[in-house]
Amino acid sequence: MSAAPTPADARSGARTAAVPARHAVVTEAPTAAGTAREISSYWTSARMRAALPIEQLVDGLTRSLGPGRSAEHAARARTRPRQVRAPRSTGKLFFRVDGADAVCTASAINTKKRNQVITAGHCVHTGPDVGLLQQPHFYSDWVYVPRYRNGHAPYGKWVANNAYAFNGWIEHEAFRFDQAIISFKRHGRHRLVDVTGGNDVVWGKPQREWGVRIWGWPAEDPFDGETAKRCDGRTVPFHDSADASMHACALTGGASGGPWFLPRGRTANSGRIWAVTSRRVLERPVLLARPIPSEIRRMIRAANR
Repeated sequence: MSAAPTPADARSGARTAAVPARHAVVTEAPTAAGTAREISSYWTSARMRAALPIEQLVDGLTRSLGPGRSAEHAARARTRPRQVRAPRSTGKLFFRVDGADAVCTASAINTKKRNQVITAGHCVHTGPDVGLLQQPHFYSDWVYVPRYRNGHAPYGKWVANNAYAFNGWIEHEAFRFDQAIISFKRHGRHRLVDVTGGNDVVWGKPQREWGVRIWGWPAEDPFDGETAKRCDGRTVPFHDSADASMHACALTGGASGGPWFLPRGRTANSGRIWAVTSRRVLERPVLLARPIPSEIRRMIRAANR
């Protein structure tokens, strides 16, 4: 289902608007009910293959161009998703949403604890608009599978320990704050980044960048979520919003939370992440993300105490 930005998002996303201090507050998810063994055992290959993109379970994660906009976005359509070997430091993120199995994309990051990933805020929390019958809440039972492919976990299944989201997302669905960090338990004696390598997180970048590389595990038609895909190209501002966009990048649901890498310092397995996939446009293959805000430093500190 398509959705225009909310008024709260428009206010918080405006370049000249002051960001309420409350939006930058970081909230930690409740402690998991199950043990690490129980959660890991739940995520069998069959369940991982059958899990649905979060976009199919939660409204508002796609955007409509509105009347007369489709032709404008058909221009300069040269970026296509490519199927290539994913970096070790990226992977598929599985979690439970009100009894359903869901997926996003995530990437390991270089932090003090060396056991964390960055993903989208909407891959850890519902946001405020969940209807009359539910309360806003965190999801549960996250498992991260680096370089997932066809039901296999070549670097293991990592069970979450904690998850962190901004109140700007939790209370206002402000896409400026659509980022989250998840911490994971050790796998045997090993920490995540020691096994897969990690990426640097950078903030405050402009919407217009050249040589950007985006990774994701798209799981909606024409993709099945079983292999990673990537787009390469430049990013530009999306109309008059604070979104950065890559045109003709046809990654579909399941790619949410995937990394946007800058060209400088990028290797086959790591790089510098300046945004994570937030939404896509329905009428044309356009992927959207907000450049990571400076408030991410607060989240990193909270997750590494």
